[in-house]
Amino acid sequence: MSLVLHELLVCCRGLENDKATERKKEADRFRQLIRSPDTVKELDHISGTRAAKSSKQLTWNAVFRFLQKYLQKETELLQSGKANVSATTQANRQKKMQEISSLVKYFIRCANKRGPRLNCGELLNHVMEVLRSSFSCLAYGEDYSSILLKNILSVRKYWCDITQQQWHNLLDLYCGLFTGSSKAINRVLVSRIIHTAVQGCCLQTEGFSHTLFSFFSRALLNARQERHLAVVEHLVSALNVFLRSAAMNCRMRVCRLGEELLPSVLYVWTQMRPSTTLKEEIVEFFNLQLCVHHPKGSKTQDTGAYAEDWVKWQSLLYNLYDALVSEISQIGSRGKYATGSRHIAVKENLMELTAEICHQLFSEDCNFQMLEVTQAHLRATQRGSPHGTPSKRRRIDLGWEVLRDHLQPHHNDFDVIPWLQITSVLTSKYPSMVPGQELVPLLSVLCQLLGEQRRGDRGPYVLRCLREVARCQATHPERAQSYRAELGRLWGRVWALALRGVSSPQTEALSLALLSTILQGAFIPIDRELWKLFSGSACKPSDAAALCLAQALLKCPVLKSLGTGWDHAGAVEGVGPPSLKENIMSWLLMNEQSEEAEESSRPHPIICRDFPHNLIPRILVPLTLKDTRAGIIFLLGAKGLESAVMQEQAQVEVKGFLSEIESMYLQFSFDEMPSNPMVKVVVSSAGTQLTVVPSLKHKLEQGLLSVADHLLNCYSPDSQTTPPECLVRCSSLLTGVLAGYVSTGLLTEEEACHSQLFLKAKALVQDFSEYISNVKVKMAEDGTMTTLRSVMRLCTQCVNRGVKDSMSSVSCNLFMKIFPARLLTELAEICKLLLNSSCRRGSVGIEEEITDEDWDMTRTQADQQEDIDLFDDGDGPQTSTSTGTHRQNVDPNDTQCGFDAKSLLAEEHLAQQDLAILASLEFLSLCVSAEFIHGLSFKPVEVRRRLLLLLEQIDCTKPLHLNMYLVLLKKLPAEDTSLAAEEFDSLLRPLADLCSLYRQDQEVCAAVLLGLLPSIRSLGRTQDQHNDMRHVQGALLQVVSGFCILGRTGKCTAIVKVALIHCLLALLEADPCCKWAVLTLREEKLPVSVILPSHLSDSHHHVRMLAAMTVERLFLEMTPDSLEKRKMLPLKCQQTAFENVYLKAQEGMRLQKNSSPEDLSDETFNRKATLLKSVSVVLCCSPVCEKQSLFALFQSYKENNIEEPLIKKVLGSVSRALGYRSVEGFVSSHLDYLVAEWLGQHGYTLESFPYTLLNHVTLKDFYSSSYQVLIPHLVFLDDFKQVKSISTLLGKDWKKLLANCFPKIMVNILPYFAMSGQDAQVARQREKAHRVYDLLKDSNCLGKPQIDSLIHSNLSDIVVELLMTLYEGAATEEGGRGDLRRFIGELDPAPNPPYFSSYVIKATLDYLSSCHSANLKSLVAILSKTPISIQRILLAVCQKAAETINAYERHRILMMYHLFVSLLLKEVKDGLGGAWAFVLRDIIYTLIHHINSRPAQLDEVSSRSFSLCCDLLTSVCRTAVEFCDDAVESHLQVIVGTLTAQVTTQLAISQQVLSLLKFLVVESQDKLKSAIQKLEPFPDRPEFRELRAVQHTLKYSTGKFTLRQEIAHFLSVASCDSLPLTRLEGLKDLRRQLHNNKSQIRPLLRECLADPAESVLVLLVLNLLQLCKLAANHPGGRDILEAAGSCLGELGPVDFSTIALLHGKDQLNARAVSLFPSVEPQWLYITLNCINNALTHHCIEVRQAAVQSLKDILATQAGADFWEIHKDNRDPMLAYLNPFRSTKKKVVGMSEEVSLVARGRLESQDLWVPEAGGHKAWLKMLCIVLLDSGGVRSETLLLSRPLCLVKTDFCQRVLPLIIHDILLGDSDGSWRKLLSTHIQDFFTSCVSRARASSRSTTPLPSDSAGESDISNQGPLDKASLRTMLSVINYLRQQQRPLGSDSNLCGTVF
Repeated sequence: MSLVLHELLVCCRGLENDKATERKKEADRFRQLIRSPDTVKELDHISGTRAAKSSKQLTWNAVFRFLQKYLQKETELLQSGKANVSATTQANRQKKMQEISSLVKYFIRCANKRGPRLNCGELLNHVMEVLRSSFSCLAYGEDYSSILLKNILSVRKYWCDITQQQWHNLLDLYCGLFTGSSKAINRVLVSRIIHTAVQGCCLQTEGFSHTLFSFFSRALLNARQERHLAVVEHLVSALNVFLRSAAMNCRMRVCRLGEELLPSVLYVWTQMRPSTTLKEEIVEFFNLQLCVHHPKGSKTQDTGAYAEDWVKWQSLLYNLYDALVSEISQIGSRGKYATGSRHIAVKENLMELTAEICHQLFSEDCNFQMLEVTQAHLRATQRGSPHGTPSKRRRIDLGWEVLRDHLQPHHNDFDVIPWLQITSVLTSKYPSMVPGQELVPLLSVLCQLLGEQRRGDRGPYVLRCLREVARCQATHPERAQSYRAELGRLWGRVWALALRGVSSPQTEALSLALLSTILQGAFIPIDRELWKLFSGSACKPSDAAALCLAQALLKCPVLKSLGTGWDHAGAVEGVGPPSLKENIMSWLLMNEQSEEAEESSRPHPIICRDFPHNLIPRILVPLTLKDTRAGIIFLLGAKGLESAVMQEQAQVEVKGFLSEIESMYLQFSFDEMPSNPMVKVVVSSAGTQLTVVPSLKHKLEQGLLSVADHLLNCYSPDSQTTPPECLVRCSSLLTGVLAGYVSTGLLTEEEACHSQLFLKAKALVQDFSEYISNVKVKMAEDGTMTTLRSVMRLCTQCVNRGVKDSMSSVSCNLFMKIFPARLLTELAEICKLLLNSSCRRGSVGIEEEITDEDWDMTRTQADQQEDIDLFDDGDGPQTSTSTGTHRQNVDPNDTQCGFDAKSLLAEEHLAQQDLAILASLEFLSLCVSAEFIHGLSFKPVEVRRRLLLLLEQIDCTKPLHLNMYLVLLKKLPAEDTSLAAEEFDSLLRPLADLCSLYRQDQEVCAAVLLGLLPSIRSLGRTQDQHNDMRHVQGALLQVVSGFCILGRTGKCTAIVKVALIHCLLALLEADPCCKWAVLTLREEKLPVSVILPSHLSDSHHHVRMLAAMTVERLFLEMTPDSLEKRKMLPLKCQQTAFENVYLKAQEGMRLQKNSSPEDLSDETFNRKATLLKSVSVVLCCSPVCEKQSLFALFQSYKENNIEEPLIKKVLGSVSRALGYRSVEGFVSSHLDYLVAEWLGQHGYTLESFPYTLLNHVTLKDFYSSSYQVLIPHLVFLDDFKQVKSISTLLGKDWKKLLANCFPKIMVNILPYFAMSGQDAQVARQREKAHRVYDLLKDSNCLGKPQIDSLIHSNLSDIVVELLMTLYEGAATEEGGRGDLRRFIGELDPAPNPPYFSSYVIKATLDYLSSCHSANLKSLVAILSKTPISIQRILLAVCQKAAETINAYERHRILMMYHLFVSLLLKEVKDGLGGAWAFVLRDIIYTLIHHINSRPAQLDEVSSRSFSLCCDLLTSVCRTAVEFCDDAVESHLQVIVGTLTAQVTTQLAISQQVLSLLKFLVVESQDKLKSAIQKLEPFPDRPEFRELRAVQHTLKYSTGKFTLRQEIAHFLSVASCDSLPLTRLEGLKDLRRQLHNNKSQIRPLLRECLADPAESVLVLLVLNLLQLCKLAANHPGGRDILEAAGSCLGELGPVDFSTIALLHGKDQLNARAVSLFPSVEPQWLYITLNCINNALTHHCIEVRQAAVQSLKDILATQAGADFWEIHKDNRDPMLAYLNPFRSTKKKVVGMSEEVSLVARGRLESQDLWVPEAGGHKAWLKMLCIVLLDSGGVRSETLLLSRPLCLVKTDFCQRVLPLIIHDILLGDSDGSWRKLLSTHIQDFFTSCVSRARASSRSTTPLPSDSAGESDISNQGPLDKASLRTMLSVINYLRQQQRPLGSDSNLCGTVF
């Protein structure tokens, strides 16, 4: 031991001397020795060695122990002294105590001056021990509290070393001191320590909430009695910290506490004149309470709001509103009388709060409310008064009217401005709450304010408010619909005032923003004044002006010039005076000022300001295009202007935490819609052909070059007026414009790199390189680092690849290509120099800092990495996490200890040069991720090597180094790059030290874990270099494993566990099947897929919910950059995942043993939410686990007592996400499974089934709607007793119920009879089936005769039910030979039970037919006896396919269809009982509709469905060609047209389609020759070469066609109404023919002029227009419209009047008239033709209605007579309708009641005048009412009613017939009068609306009130007008019966 230390040791022992004088002497000597630099140096050295721990050497800690004993001895002596002593003795004692505590304080400061040397645990225990004793607390409490606050809790190392228990003990101690009677310590100091301790607890620990809830409840309830407001300030601030931390876990308790404390806090606010800081904290408290009670503004419990006591909470809100209104008016009145200038506006947080409360209290349907409320915050004081004064009541006025009163122009600015702010926030945040009727008065008053403002004070606020109101109207245009005219007038005034406001500097930006919003909403037509802004000197280019200009270009075409009309595409640019586009370009680049600028040394304004990145290029490039609007739409991309603007960013970040809590609450209560993982959003990139105007492009380039040249001339490194940022902005502008041209396809990237603009950008960057070189020299100068940081941020923005659109990525590539290698090398060099200087700067005045604990942890040897435990706790409690991180060179006395130890990641620890280093590193890291870009001047690998070298000198104890490491960790493994294994090694090497050093610092741990995400994702992208990366994976997994272990042992808080979950998710993205993502936790190895669900039972709710919301990663394979591309994981993985998830979620339902009763309600609710959320997520993402998950929900309802409303919400959100219309529909689709599972559980009964979840109120309702599902299950379970109880409850005969459910009962029995095999289970099932069947056969039950009868009458239903049980996954080995095995997938979910393989189903069908027929006929032969039964089965299967939402279920139904159709095809040769033609056509069209409805991107299941349809269509075509080729001929056009479109890039599908096409066209050309000749040509692509050749040969077998013949050929192709897309190739070919044979068009035109009626051109135009009409209503019809348009374009201008007058005759009507002389059969013929077309419609409802109508019509006498007359005409239609003929005759009747109601409806004006856009609904309704009115006599028309209900085209066709029939039967003329009047009204309304819409932009004159209701409905639909005109046209052509009343049809016709 050295002499110095020996002397200190002697002194320390002297402190234990028994003599007081000796001790006093030694204490003084001790103070001197401790001050001595030699002593300090020795102590530091000894304390810093490992040996010090075990040796007897003197260390700082050992000295402190001597000091503790000294204090103890002195205290005991003082305590043993007499109590009653003189004042002098008392004063001496006080002085003695002060000296002792002063010595301790001095020692601690000396020891820790160079970083924390003393052991934290020992220090804290000593402080707490002193404070726990009442005597020593009284003696030293004040000093020791000061030590605690300034020397312990302000040191980050100590902050992290304090254990969870110590934090809680400390909190308990000080909370006790605060609420207790002791006055030993100043209350302000105690409250400060409580604040700091609460912060520490919230950040570093968990599980202390109960203590604090109780403490704050006691401490703040009496806040009004507190004398020192500073105490309240600290407490409210601590309360806010605590509530933010507890809000996620204890929402209910936070609400309860808030409701309890709010009156008290409100009293402080209103009555105690709090300081500004306290006010801020109180507003924060109110805001927190509103957020927790009303997340995202929800108002009721049903939408996610919560309150412990709603009545009390509402009352508190009214009081709070009242207090805020008073506060705002006080601010106003204080402002009025204040001298000098002062800020008028009210603080943002106060406005937000007031707006939130207004949102809660304003009623949407009531403009004004008046309430009397008790002022709760004053109540307690009054209750305490001696006379017991009653509670004070106040009247409160609120509502929109009150809000408007505050905005009246006569108020002064101080009164108006706050309310303008409130209105802005309110309308901005909740646009949906502004009632429609409020828009006009609100806009009117704002307009008045804007017009009358004289000074500039209120102007900006009015503009801001107007902008929000405009957004509000644009978001909900339907609310403004009724007030459109008035609003248009007001917006016109606002527009004019805003244009005027642009000239004022105060209001320029806001006026432009308002104009932009008005443009976006298209409220008024745009005038020339707007363009003048962007072409003169009215305003200079600014970001607001640029955004407004962009919006104008997006919304309207550009004027040619300000003097003439609109810009025409064909106009010659660049000739004559400059066009408006040129003027705008000049204005943006400020070219007109270039003459003055030549002399000036200032650069152009465009590069002196910051604009949204790439916005200016996105405006400039479209200005040089012919179609500017199309150009800007293309360049701004799908998100439009919003993506270019990142406004209010800061605001969003501040609110991030609260916003996350609110979202979580809505997730907990299932009020936030889940996103559907199965829905893919495909943004189509329009293949726009953009054309550039060369003169404009040249002008732009010259302008840009002049801007750059001027900058090069005036820039010098020392220039004050031209900062280096200008160089970056200008380079970015040049490369941005080039990127615009590249992404529009007008330049290639290669051409861009050789352009003048690019070379000029390179020259600018050369100057920028000079600037960077200069920085190296001038690093010490003021401002250099600030500028460097600013420049680096700009550069980072230019190379950031975050935005995914094409222009941004091209711009980024070009920008990187202009950088010389020298620039990046020098920048890396500067970073290195700055880093070294930072180290030197940081070590000034700080001696060797490594403490004994830290030596234990510096283990950097890479070879040891594998063996060490990163998270080893060291030797015991002494282990620390970091060295002192408050600035050690600053004396702790001087730091006013900001209440806590700042995080090492906080910016406060970093100097300007540190921030510059970090900005530079971020930029360099982004540059090195550009390896894939060709043509770079620098080598990314070399720059990356330099960056990784920086890590070799890293010292993670320093804030800068830690931040630097995190930047590199996050940025180097970028998305576009893949690091080599060695680079990863260098990057991850410091990780071991870092984790070891900071394992107790929760914030740093979380930051490190989040920093690992890019590395993990990078590993996911480099799967092929698997072996190289093995040790890299190991290093990352080791870190994640370490944190998992810490989490399991309770050493991590939620913040770290949340970050850990993000790491686990990234690992699952990188390795979905967990081949290498396996963590080692102590001894066991667990895959990540097991560890993620284990967090479902975590103690913290946020962690549980995050795990629950992300369990979909266990079922789906997904990547972060393309979340819509999801792939299902294998079946085993999904089943295991579901078991893990459900087990862990159920485990999470168990409450913790130590939870307090007060936490019970929160804990129970939270844990239920986790269970429900995890199950609902599985439901949404895994079809194969859907049924299990749904049953789990039902089971949890019973087992976990989950509330019904909550489960209903879950089911609602899931059913919406999966695309179901209702919860009932979703649950019903699984009901069979749910019931079977429920009845299979022990102790579960049918009565206990949760039928209320299906929205059934009673058990009887449930039975009534679901007995068809229940009874078959019960019968098979042999539970006839339950069947009888159901029948009793329903009041029905149980045997009748059995008969009703017979088909389903049979399906539970018959397959087991047909099953072969000796399997024990099959034998058991067979025996059970026999037993049940015998019971049914019993005469006491159904009996054998009734069973036979039921089988006979329900045969088709039994077949359908049997087909519905198909599941090929159920196939056993011996039975798995079916054709359908090709189409099954591993992930096909099992259907509802029972289910069987196709083999068993076929066997069952054979068994059925053998029972049914003795002569071994097949089942199809039996069905063919009544052909309608085949149709019924086909339609039933199609209906099931149409109804299902689930792709897997639809595929299974298609397999059933395949199975049944295959059986039918075998029997086609026998005619299928005359139904063969119908059956073949029905199958062909069904398959074609399925093929056409396939999604654009085929996933695994839709690919199989497509393949199955193709396979079946091939079988149908082969069978048809073999036995009845004419059946194929008539549909060949449709088949080939559909299949041709399916030949895409997906190879497997294309091969299948081509082989079918080759069969039809090449192999069958002999049989189908005439049909192939008429086909449209095949596309000119290699795969169609052979098909084209065959079709071409057959078509031109007689010689080459003239254009007339080509047109005639095109016209000869029959167009199928429901499939217009089949004509696409024909249209393309026609366009080619018209283009290539222009010379032949002239003679055709001459013919057209001579005789339009017979002209082939007129017929062609009519045909094309008809095709367009069909395509317009068809999904995907856009291609047809374009192709038809290009054909019309080739023909040139058409005289449309000729075509309009010469409307082609209606072919169907003409044919009907030619075939039948009388009207009735004509109508029958027309109706049957329409029905025949409807039978092939893609919509199943239309087909069903057509079948219904057809059967009924053919069953009438008229139908039978028609058949007899028409069958000789050999109409092929009759072959298709044959199965529907019936021997039973139908009589049509209409009830009297229906007729009366309908007749009443006919009188209504509404029925005859359609609403805008409501044509279809109007037409259907009109037809139905006319049919029901009793005026129609024709049976045919009456029976076509079902089709009128579903098909508009049919209504259009029959409406004239209906009216004609009514008029024919009108004996007394009453109908004629009624119809004439209403049809006249119809045309009158058309004229009124046309007049109104033609002046829509002008407000209606005040006297036109009569018309206003019509004009508000908008223009009439042209389709409605055409319909009514067609009725008139038809009636005019009809013969009128002669007689006295010869004018039967009335004058209107």
